[in-house]
Amino acid sequence: MRQVIEGNVDLRIDFREQRSGIIEELEKISGEFTFRIEQLETGDYWIGDRIIIERKTLNDFLASLKTGRIFQQGYRMAQSGKNAMIILEGNKSDIVSSSMSRQAVQGAMVHLSVFLGIPIVRSMNICETASLLVYICSQLQRQELPRPKSIIQGIPGIRITHKQRQKLFLLQNLPGIGVKKGMALLKSYGTIENILNASSDDLRKVKGIGGRLAERIFSVFHEPF
Repeated sequence: MRQVIEGNVDLRIDFREQRSGIIEELEKISGEFTFRIEQLETGDYWIGDRIIIERKTLNDFLASLKTGRIFQQGYRMAQSGKNAMIILEGNKSDIVSSSMSRQAVQGAMVHLSVFLGIPIVRSMNICETASLLVYICSQLQRQELPRPKSIIQGIPGIRITHKQRQKLFLLQNLPGIGVKKGMALLKSYGTIENILNASSDDLRKVKGIGGRLAERIFSVFHEPF
C-alpha cells in the first residue's frame, strides 16, 4: 500500500544512513514526501523541529552498549529539546555474536526508556523502519507533541559534575550499585568503558565493592546473551 503524506513534512536524514537502504524504501512507499540528506549533530533522523530518531540494528545496539556509546547518544538526545526515540531493527537471528548478558541488555533498555524517557520501538527490517518514519510524519501533522522534560536531576547530599551525574545514572542500573559505590567505581576507573573491561578481581579492590558484588557486576557485562 502506497502511503501519501500531504503538506510540507521536514524530514532530515543523516548522511551516514545513505547506505542503510532506508532512503530507497522511503521512495517506494511514500507519495508526496521529500527529505534532505545532512550531517546531523545527534540522531539519524529529524522530523520537523520536534522529533529526533536514532536507528540501531541489534548488532549496532549491542556493540554501542559494550562501549557505553549508546548512553552518550541517549543523553544527547534527551537533552536536545526534542521528543526522542530509538528504532531497534532486526531480530535475534541477526545477531552475529555477543558476550552481553540478557540482564545487561534489559538494564540498558530500562535506563533509556524509563530514566531518559526515550521509547524503544522494535522493527523487523529496513522496510518496516521506513514505514515507521512515514507513519510518524503523518501522525505529527495531525497532533501537537508536548515538550520533553529534562531528565537530569540533582542527587541530594553529593556534589558531582553534570558528566558524573550522567555516568551515575548508568551505573545505578548495575546490581547493588548506589550513588556512593558508583562514585567509588568512577574514581577508580574514570570511564564507563574501563569499568566494563575490568576483571572481577580488579573490581573487588574498589572501596565498598566486595567479592560477591564484583562477580555480579562482571557477570552482567560478560555472560552470553
